Amino acid sequence: MRQSATAQSLTVEAASAADIPFIMSIERSPGYQALVGSYDATEHRRRMEAPTCTYLLCRNAGELVGFAVIRRDDDGMGTAQLHRIAVSPPGNGYGSAFLRKICRWVFSDHGLDRLWLDVLPSNVHAARLYEKLGFVREGVMRASLRVPGGRQDLVLMSLLREDWERH
Repeated sequence: MRQSATAQSLTVEAASAADIPFIMSIERSPGYQALVGSYDATEHRRRMEAPTCTYLLCRNAGELVGFAVIRRDDDGMGTAQLHRIAVSPPGNGYGSAFLRKICRWVFSDHGLDRLWLDVLPSNVHAARLYEKLGFVREGVMRASLRVPGGRQDLVLMSLLREDWERH
């Protein structure tokens, strides 16, 4: 039986191409594809090789439980995007503990000043988690996501270094 995660019990490490099957398995977990999205192995490999993109893995007691994709903006403004985060199984506290580690990675380890993300308006659980950790809702990016049969809005959220340090 899996135990609930705390930030102390999780470890975070850089992913490699050998980890793509694990990443794809989480993306394809029931209900995840509509909320997280998915890529094929070639696209993941291409993104991993991009100098501004970092794939992180999350482990609980050595067992892989999640991944995230961070894209650093290359404009010198000190910002990064949490492009994707997913943990499995849900409900064990992995997501919030992993996100705290990601914030430390962004703000402390890499000295960035702003972490932003977008989330589907229907992904209420994720939006609540982001707000709980200090992310602020900035607005709605109308029809910014192309989906089969049309387009969807995305909610823009961000966390500033000073907000994270106070939180």
